[in-house]
Amino acid sequence: MVEYMERDSRLGLCPARAPRGGSSMKVWKRAIGAVTAGALLAASLAGCSGDGTYSADMAEYAYEKGAPSLCQAYEDYFQVGAAINPRDLEEGSDRYKIIDKQFNVFTLENGTKAENIHPQEDVYDFEATDQLVEYGQANGKTVRGHTLVWYSQCPEWFFLDDQGNQVSAEVLIQRMKEHITTIVSRYKGKIHTWDVCNEVLDDSFGLRQSEWLNIIGDYDGDGDSYDYIEIAFQTAHEADPDARLILNDYSLEANGNKAITMYNMVKQLLEEGVPIDGIGLQMHIDYETDLDAMDRCMRVLGRLREIDPDFVLEVTELDMSCFTWNDTSTQRELTEEFVQQFDEKYCQVLSLLMDYAQEGLLDTVVFWGYDDGSSWLNEYPVEGRTNHPLLIDRELKFKSAYWALMNLPQQRAAQAAQEE
Repeated sequence: MVEYMERDSRLGLCPARAPRGGSSMKVWKRAIGAVTAGALLAASLAGCSGDGTYSADMAEYAYEKGAPSLCQAYEDYFQVGAAINPRDLEEGSDRYKIIDKQFNVFTLENGTKAENIHPQEDVYDFEATDQLVEYGQANGKTVRGHTLVWYSQCPEWFFLDDQGNQVSAEVLIQRMKEHITTIVSRYKGKIHTWDVCNEVLDDSFGLRQSEWLNIIGDYDGDGDSYDYIEIAFQTAHEADPDARLILNDYSLEANGNKAITMYNMVKQLLEEGVPIDGIGLQMHIDYETDLDAMDRCMRVLGRLREIDPDFVLEVTELDMSCFTWNDTSTQRELTEEFVQQFDEKYCQVLSLLMDYAQEGLLDTVVFWGYDDGSSWLNEYPVEGRTNHPLLIDRELKFKSAYWALMNLPQQRAAQAAQEE
């Protein structure tokens, strides 16, 4: 069984034991550093929205020829990507021009999820994923596969027999293995990274209750119920030994208990030899996101490098809602004050991610979409809501947040030079 960490009111966590490769004193010092990092971050971001090399005079619409490139601006830190849909790959269209210039890593928003790629036991639909992979290969773009095993958007046939009865653990494992092997093998050497399992944790503590968990359970009898996760990663690795395999979840940057639970689970799995290469932080945040908490949570997860020196963190689904979670309103007035707060928060988040990139812990940041009009945050979690969570507006015009982020790397470099 996993040995969970206990929370500490001062530092957010206290290790139950020193992890492999480091002493408890080293962990203590790192935790203290995590607490102070947020305060240092705020001081480093003065003038986020100020003057810079890039300005709205360069291009009004994101598809204009004179538009700069977001992924080029951050090439010294990490790849910058977006979740897209088949319509974005229509060559010559405005949307194609945007994604082709702005991003160098792509995820299909829905096309590779089980309900779409494997809707029936004997039916696969590879069209959308093939299209993205072909585009990626032709244009030197990185492709991520999302997702192989998830409790949602998964057809019922996985879990039921012909009579509508729940299948056995053996049957479900065989179906899962066949699903993973068929898909990952088809794209071997073409899809760089797979979100193998998605959203496996409960928001409070432990594993999320799902049909995967409830049917397979503690299959090997070793006392824990991580078995479906283990089998999924092992199967994906066998199908493509060179693919990066990610365990993806939400709120890991905000929920300290969830981050600690993830750390403990992955630590145990790594020590048992399960081929997990990294953790994906979805990072669906809002304009009031706590940067200190984000840093503390990411520090917890970053300690997995003490077990695997090559372990990585990825940001896989970044967007920033204009509404806090408990806000039930449907409209947000985009006042000058609010827009400034929104832009500054995006800069603070990206600056923190750049810090992790400089430490070698993070090399990929993917936005969940790229224009406000196509975002899943419209209508969710509140019906009738209009949201503005991304860097390009509904008319495909650049927002001020885009220009602020374009200037951020140069501003950081200039500040670093002044401090030398």
